[in-house]
Amino acid sequence: MKVDLYARVSSLDQNVEQQIKVLRNWAKKEGHKITSDVIDKESGTIALRDRKQFKALLDNPKGDALVVLDLNRLSRNWYDQNFLELYFIENTYKLISLYDNIDLNSANGRMMFRIKYAVNCQMPEDMKEKQAIGIARAKKEGKFKGRKKGALGKK
Repeated sequence: MKVDLYARVSSLDQNVEQQIKVLRNWAKKEGHKITSDVIDKESGTIALRDRKQFKALLDNPKGDALVVLDLNRLSRNWYDQNFLELYFIENTYKLISLYDNIDLNSANGRMMFRIKYAVNCQMPEDMKEKQAIGIARAKKEGKFKGRKKGALGKK
């Protein structure tokens, strides 16, 4: 089988090499031909349709399947789940996640995809809620003044 490898990190300073290495080793071990390596350095909070590298891959896949390390490398945005599920069901392009045993061609496989995706999406939402509680407490105690202008590119 011909496979397109997709690895993503959330920021420019993170290293994606370990993901690509695992994906390449898997493809070699399984006897698959690697047709492309796509390295994406955009946040998982950005909608998939807005990520240039990912959109280009889906618009013109070179292989028979897209291989990712884990579903959360695609996105942790619940609204992307439906887009992904429909794309891979409606096209002959297959989704393979090395950490998840997902088969979108069966009812149980789709259920597992949805459950795994829900769990992946819940984690960052939960962290944001806890962070907001901590910031509110720190502000009330006079310990939080906000980040310095320009920190993380915004203020």
